[in-house]
Amino acid sequence: MRSTISLILATLATLAMSTGVFAQAPSAAEDCASCHNKSGVSDDENIPIIAGASAFFLENQLLMYQESARPCAKKEFSESEHEGIAEDHCELSKQLSEDEIIELAAYFADQPFQSADQTFDENLAKVGAQIQEQRCAKCHSDGGSLALDDAGILAGQWKAYLVSTLNDYKNGERWQPEKMGPAIEALSEQDIKALAEFYAREGMK
Repeated sequence: MRSTISLILATLATLAMSTGVFAQAPSAAEDCASCHNKSGVSDDENIPIIAGASAFFLENQLLMYQESARPCAKKEFSESEHEGIAEDHCELSKQLSEDEIIELAAYFADQPFQSADQTFDENLAKVGAQIQEQRCAKCHSDGGSLALDDAGILAGQWKAYLVSTLNDYKNGERWQPEKMGPAIEALSEQDIKALAEFYAREGMK
């Protein structure tokens, strides 16, 4: 599966170089906007903020949904908003063409990131800062605030979403690069909560 994703990503990356960033929301973004908002800044703690992430990262997530390589988020999928369209993210992503994936990724990557409006626990954040430095900083630099190719923006992301996602990684329910495995496996439940508090604090800076 990893080789399949890598091959498709390489094709998409080549196509993306010639398409550029879309100033106007593509038609496919309408379905995304019902949960993530047109700006890509979600106001639901269980739905990630996707604005400002790298186009490569966003393309990757849609491809993983197509491959069912991450939870399909059926629970968070609003049936009323998507009635007659799809049951979950996996089904919806399979309806997208390569061009539509590129358009969506380029559009949301071009939107400005805005940190979630949430509080944080300073004591836990301090613990999380140590864990970040020891296990995460090599890829998620600057406190997880950079939109690197294959690393989403963590600083300012919703805490509830981060906790859920880190648990998905730890439980093997979501594909992850091999380099992430040892670091994720070493995290305790309290470590995961501390990291979420740290990233929430970083988003306030």
